Amino acid sequence: MGLAEGRLRHRRGAMMTHRFHWPEGKTCAVMISIAFDDGLDATARAPDLPTREKSHSVWKYGAARGVDRMLECLDAADLPATWFLPGAIARTQGAAVSRISAAQHEIACHGWGTERLDQIPVSERAALLSRARGALQEASGQAVRGFRLPYGNWPVDFAAQLLAAGFGWSHTLQGDDWPYLHPEGIVEIPFHSETEDRPYFQFNFAPAFPTGLSRIPSYEGVLGNWIAEFDACHRYGLCLSVLLRPEWTGTPGRIGLMRRLIAHMRERDDVWFATGSEVAEWTRTQGLYPEDNHPLNVYSRYLKEA
Repeated sequence: MGLAEGRLRHRRGAMMTHRFHWPEGKTCAVMISIAFDDGLDATARAPDLPTREKSHSVWKYGAARGVDRMLECLDAADLPATWFLPGAIARTQGAAVSRISAAQHEIACHGWGTERLDQIPVSERAALLSRARGALQEASGQAVRGFRLPYGNWPVDFAAQLLAAGFGWSHTLQGDDWPYLHPEGIVEIPFHSETEDRPYFQFNFAPAFPTGLSRIPSYEGVLGNWIAEFDACHRYGLCLSVLLRPEWTGTPGRIGLMRRLIAHMRERDDVWFATGSEVAEWTRTQGLYPEDNHPLNVYSRYLKEA
């Protein structure tokens, strides 16, 4: 084995064994996230949806029943969650925002109305970010620090724009298993689609969400996927993000999946359950920036070349 090959193997081994040093000697971190859009994500893709009450009611169910079921589930488990809300929710569902904040959960921003920020001018984008953050802060009484891109691609120089707008961390990109720092100082807490609920449970005939109408899977199968992801994150000392929605997981049957997943995770006494801002602040103490070949840097170079 040559010197170069030996170095490569050593580097790969270091990457596999690297572990975040979590607070209080905890083995891994869990961030429970809830995205509450109140149907704005659906109407952004089908503007006539509010005139079609049967279909629209699928998304309105979250505000009617799902939000409170999720709050009750989290309260029973005595766990914090980070709720991603569009700024417009502060105007249309102010009472729900107040209940979420009063229950000591974190409020984070999901745009103003799930618009595509990568397709609007920089100045307009800045105005929307400021408007959304201000509305959520006013409704919740909290300093809103987290952001999740509602739709579309990561805009050029977006991390710097988020920082200028008062945000400190993002939960948008997927290219890692550990939280990391953008060069501008924004923390990225990666997520993965397999630990969301929407790929499994979003379903509506007309308009067809998702396109092609995949079938709703076995609840036990979905729970098995989530448990497998948690067990692996615990084994490797990672940060697991679970992203759920009131309209999908807040139903009488599926809320049981949330309860059972939490119960499984609580069987371990070395798990740090934290909000997005808590994970972000801890990540800054680690000072770990992504390597040159990290997907973040590869994508950044691609955007600049394009």
